[in-house]
Amino acid sequence: MNTIKHFHNIANGFNRITSGMSGLESEFKNVAPVTDLDKAQIDIMVASAQQLIAAAEALKGVVFEGQPEPA
Repeated sequence: MNTIKHFHNIANGFNRITSGMSGLESEFKNVAPVTDLDKAQIDIMVASAQQLIAAAEALKGVVFEGQPEPA
């Protein structure tokens, strides 16, 4: 199977997201409080995360339609 590259790319994306969220947390703690605009952006981020979770769960049910690779 050649899925490892896809999982690797996804993991890298999660690392960037985690880093960005840590940066936001630091900003909110040390620079300026959360604004209404920030809250709206966070709501969008949460909605996107929920869609991502649903899409990831759906991957478990994908039915193989091709020919198996030779062993």
